[in-house]
Amino acid sequence: MIPLLAGAVYAGASMLFKQAYAAGVDSRAVFLWVNLTGMLMFLPLFALQRGMPPMGEWWKPVVMGLLYYTGHWTTFAAIKAGDVSLVTPLMGTKVVLTALVVSWVSGTALPGGLWMAALLTTVGILILGARDLRRGASAAAVGWCLLSAVIFAVADVLIGHWASGFGKPGFLGATFFLLGVFSMFSARFRISALRVPVAARRYLFQGAVLVMGQSMAMAMGLAWFNDPAGMNILYGTRGLWSLVLVWFAGRWFGNTERHTAQGVMGLRLAGSLLILAAVAVAVTVRH
Repeated sequence: MIPLLAGAVYAGASMLFKQAYAAGVDSRAVFLWVNLTGMLMFLPLFALQRGMPPMGEWWKPVVMGLLYYTGHWTTFAAIKAGDVSLVTPLMGTKVVLTALVVSWVSGTALPGGLWMAALLTTVGILILGARDLRRGASAAAVGWCLLSAVIFAVADVLIGHWASGFGKPGFLGATFFLLGVFSMFSARFRISALRVPVAARRYLFQGAVLVMGQSMAMAMGLAWFNDPAGMNILYGTRGLWSLVLVWFAGRWFGNTERHTAQGVMGLRLAGSLLILAAVAVAVTVRH
């Protein structure tokens, strides 16, 4: 249930960020504010840590913080470059990518059904971007999406493997604290990087709380249950959630894709359903 709800929240946050961009906020400000929000939200987890983690384990949250840093950057680049109804479904490829990474890390043979899921996902991606890839911005959005999906697939698998040795609460707290530090270094601690146009503030800060809230739910689930493939199967529904929100609630978010992208909405729906079919195949193989 947690990843299912997280997927819905992610879709809503994506729409808010898209409106923040439309209101004139710079992508660097979005990136910095979201990561600082995550730092503040995850910091209290340190209070749940029992004892000091071994010194030999501290490199792991450093690596994880860098993975989240690059993952967040590619995600926001994708949201800025493409429509929500294109970007969020493409993020669903993380489901199959996570299963592939799990198989590689565990050293087990990849089931034939998972190859079928990978094929369905690939076809879904091609259908999703069939018309949009003719435009440079949409091609960039697809590229950023796929790169983001790969990075977060690796991160999801490593959380379950690394969190226990470090201490689960402390590992998550350290990871997102370092994410915030890395973000401030990249902004060179300039106050100007924090400036947000008044018209964009509501969208940006609401989106930041939502996206980091669902990140916390997913990260804690991955650390405590160590089931990245299973959790991402349900989390992969965020692509369908985005289409539902665009179609039925787009006006509330100030989103006009239902009207301005009518010619491609059918293709995006077909592509999203193929990705969901890949999820269903992955569920069958897993059980």
